Amino acid sequence: MIINQLRKFTQMFSHLKQNNKILLKKSYAFIIITACIAFFSSCKKIEEVQVLKDSFEPTLSEPNVTDEDFVINLNARALQKGESGEWKIISGSVLDNFVFFEDKNNPFSRFKGIPGEEYKLRWTHWDLNKKESSIEITVIIPSLDIKITDATPSNFKTIITLQVNPKYKGTWSITPAYARLESRYMDGYAEPFEKKPVINIHGYANTNYTATYTYKYAGKEFKFHKVFTTGDYQQEEALYELQLSPNSREVRRDNNNNVIELNLQASGIAWIMNASERYPALKSLKWLRNLNLGGSSLGQIPNLFGDAFINLEELNLDRVGKDLIFPENFGNLTKLKKLIVAPLNFSAPDRMVTLPKSFGKLKSLESFIASSFGLIDFNGTLGDLDNLKILELSMKALPDNIGELKKIEKISSLVRDPYIPSNLSNCENLKILNLRFLSNTDTKITLPADINKLIRLERLELNSSMLHELPESFSDLKALKTLYLNQVSLKELPQNFGNLSSLENLELYGKLNYLPKSFGNLNKLKSLSLGGNLEELPESFGNLSSLTNFYAAASYLKRLPESFGNLKNLKELNAQRSKLESLPESFGNLDALEKLSLNNCNLTVLPKSFFDLKNISIIYLSGNAVGDIPDDISRMKTGVVFYLNQVPNLNLNKMNYILSISKGKTFYTDFGYFYAPI
Repeated sequence: MIINQLRKFTQMFSHLKQNNKILLKKSYAFIIITACIAFFSSCKKIEEVQVLKDSFEPTLSEPNVTDEDFVINLNARALQKGESGEWKIISGSVLDNFVFFEDKNNPFSRFKGIPGEEYKLRWTHWDLNKKESSIEITVIIPSLDIKITDATPSNFKTIITLQVNPKYKGTWSITPAYARLESRYMDGYAEPFEKKPVINIHGYANTNYTATYTYKYAGKEFKFHKVFTTGDYQQEEALYELQLSPNSREVRRDNNNNVIELNLQASGIAWIMNASERYPALKSLKWLRNLNLGGSSLGQIPNLFGDAFINLEELNLDRVGKDLIFPENFGNLTKLKKLIVAPLNFSAPDRMVTLPKSFGKLKSLESFIASSFGLIDFNGTLGDLDNLKILELSMKALPDNIGELKKIEKISSLVRDPYIPSNLSNCENLKILNLRFLSNTDTKITLPADINKLIRLERLELNSSMLHELPESFSDLKALKTLYLNQVSLKELPQNFGNLSSLENLELYGKLNYLPKSFGNLNKLKSLSLGGNLEELPESFGNLSSLTNFYAAASYLKRLPESFGNLKNLKELNAQRSKLESLPESFGNLDALEKLSLNNCNLTVLPKSFFDLKNISIIYLSGNAVGDIPDDISRMKTGVVFYLNQVPNLNLNKMNYILSISKGKTFYTDFGYFYAPI
């Protein structure tokens, strides 16, 4: 090796000399060569060293904890070429699929164990000569730590939101008793709320709770706890339960931000008011004044109203539930002014509903409207409703204490029992009275003898065949404007009936045989409907100077008085299907008459004055033998439409003649439609 080094050095020196780059004398050259030989001669002989050993002792470093649960990275010495090794568990809890080496022959294998468990692991090593050696290490798998996070909104105090990392599939449990549990965590799995990583605990107010999350792994249970205390129920929580946003237009608040009005009309979530034990936050709506539940999913009148909504002033329960019942605590709504109740599914007409005694505590109630509800028995409470003004419902009977309703203005009721208390006349503020009686017996209904005390009565409707007469004082109802007496058994009216000086609308359907002479004194009467056994009208009838509409359809009326033509404001006359045989000669003086309906009467001739009607536009004469139309039709105003179907004595020749002398008139007949041009 030294000789080779000298040979290379000499070659380099010769090369430099040839290029004249260094000038050396021969003596210097010899000295240098001699020194180099001496240097290399002084070096000891160096033996060659083998870089890769044939045999190494195994070593272990501390394992590394990973971010992955229950996994550590092992750290044995790296294997050399030709070497092999294997990991083995010496001690510790072993469970298939939970405890294993990712690669047992890799010195840097990942090892997965059961959290909190201690394991003794052995690394066995075989060198190039298959010589075996081993080393052991003890590892502890880190304990499981699942954090329960409180994600409750700041304005919620009883609906508490807790959550854990979704990768830990466990089960919640809460103590003590709570209202309900829900989760809005969406992961595509249909499973109980207790299995969801995010839950809403609907607790009861001011209660200490412990939420426990139990996670099962490798046959072990790991429990983690969260302690919390609820506060008072919050209105925002109640709105959350009702699926309403705080700024919803269905919500109205006062200056203190309290909810005072809720419009839950047609709401599909309103049924929860019948389940306040599961939705207790609803109790926070204690400042509520106006609640509209019309057409909603509410199934029954809940106790919640009387328990919590004690400031209610208006309550709408229109078209909700079936066979509704007022709970005993309903009387706690002492500020209630307006109540509307009607079931979605109509109750049987004869269903009896007895109100609780507490109903009489509704001293502020002004309006009570109940339809399709059944027959209400006030259970002695009606007279206690001091401020009641409007009463619209069906009743078993008119209570004897109805006269105590000093402020009542309107009573509209379907009544089963045929009885009107005599003290009804004490309702001095009554303006509208509408009574329809169900029973049809021989019992007679009698109006109070002093009914004239109802000095503010403007509208009276009575429908019952059990009403046979009116008291003499009836005609002193000076404020009465509308009177409907339908299906009554009246045979006569008081002789002084004409004293009803304010009467504007009148319907009389019963068994009347005649009208008193004073009838013509009703000079404010505008609309009149008559039925029954009347065959004629008094001559004073023509004095009804304000009459605009007269209906006597299907009546027994045979003739009209000569004074009938004095009805200068009459616009419509309907006496079709009556027994009318003739019209008075004065008929043509009805200057305001626009529509005349006389189909299917017993008319055979029309008076000549008939064709002098100045404002008539449509005339129904079908079903009458009036085909012998006089030539006077030629002077009748244009634009009139005649209906002459089923007129037995009208033939086509006669029709053609009428067309030849008429101008600007239209005719509907059995022969077709005809128009006489102008």
